Amino acid sequence: MQPKTIYRILFIALLAIQINASAQAPTNGLQAHFPLNNSNTNSVPGNITASLANLTYTTNNQNTASSAVQFGGNLNSLITFTDNDLLDFTGTTNFTISFSFFFNGSANAGLLDNCLNYSGWGLYLWSPLAGTWNLQFNYKNGSLGSPSTTAFTTGVWHHVTAIRNNGTLSMYIDGVLRASGAEGTQTPSYPTSMIAGAMAYLSYSPPRYNPFGGKMDEIRVYNRALSSTEVAQLNAFVLPLKLGQFSATKKTGQVDLIWETLSEENTSHFEIERSSDGNNWTRIGEVSANGNSTQKQSYSYTDPAPSVLTSFYRLKMADKDGIYTYSRVITVTTATEFTGIRLFPNPARETLQVQYEAARSGSLQLMVTDAGGRIVYQSTVSGRSGINTFSVPVQMLSPGYYQLAILADDRKKSGSFVKE
Repeated sequence: MQPKTIYRILFIALLAIQINASAQAPTNGLQAHFPLNNSNTNSVPGNITASLANLTYTTNNQNTASSAVQFGGNLNSLITFTDNDLLDFTGTTNFTISFSFFFNGSANAGLLDNCLNYSGWGLYLWSPLAGTWNLQFNYKNGSLGSPSTTAFTTGVWHHVTAIRNNGTLSMYIDGVLRASGAEGTQTPSYPTSMIAGAMAYLSYSPPRYNPFGGKMDEIRVYNRALSSTEVAQLNAFVLPLKLGQFSATKKTGQVDLIWETLSEENTSHFEIERSSDGNNWTRIGEVSANGNSTQKQSYSYTDPAPSVLTSFYRLKMADKDGIYTYSRVITVTTATEFTGIRLFPNPARETLQVQYEAARSGSLQLMVTDAGGRIVYQSTVSGRSGINTFSVPVQMLSPGYYQLAILADDRKKSGSFVKE
């Protein structure tokens, strides 16, 4: 094999891995992303850095070594961020904070603090009710959270997303909206650096209090408000379950959903949800999971009463600890019959839906090429006789013109789309 061929194969493989991984995490508006995988590197190009002091690298929610950080529970164990004002949100600017954490301690603690004592934003752990721990989200001297709305279970990993959207604060825990309310009225100021692992106050020496003694991972900050669907995408990494193919086949009077998991750990079940508008969801069924597996597992469910025009489907994937997350969304459009291939939405931003009419069941090859004819994404999926729907992640592609082709047996169907 020629060196150029080897390099091209490696490039395609790496790019495909990057696209598939990023499908779980929106990138539009992402200012900072610290994976904390044995490194303090910001994965987003920009002038935001982090300095780690007296921390150790530890296992993440999937027990992968050196993939999260362990705080020491003292005032000298912290992460200090240099953000050059890029994360010092004020006025009418919307923003989103996202990260996962593990806490099994007994003291109030700061998680992420960007001058919350000076009306900036911050998140911390609080226990105003004995025996109950909850999350608090502060901004403009307004506080969101309570034992009845934002409580969480200690001793397990959780994912939190905090959003400021046009004066309203919202907090999601493990992908579920738990609290929403008005922000404060004070004007934020940012006299000190953003930190993780404590709460900041300049009158103290050192200028910190309420140290955190748990783990933290995957810190992300956006300069916009994410949608609930995007929050579900972010939450996807919380469960130690890797979802592979998720597709739908439309038949007369029904829609067959098929999906596979590449690995499972402590997985309980899948709840199948349907929507007619992509916003309001109804549970229509449940399928038990294998539970624990390092091998590929296949599942299916038939919806006997899909929407007349368009049906949106997603999986609510739950583990035995009561934590759950959502899959990507599959869209099945029945308004217009067609033959061949159909791509939508077009232009596409995050995910491209592909409808394809297969004459028989079997493997299908999906391939995306750019305007220069270079392969930028390829995948093998299982098709069934009838109209199949697949989702293709496109958010990591550069804006421009692309071709998507499906190869089955000796047939090739292709269509073009624009990436915004």
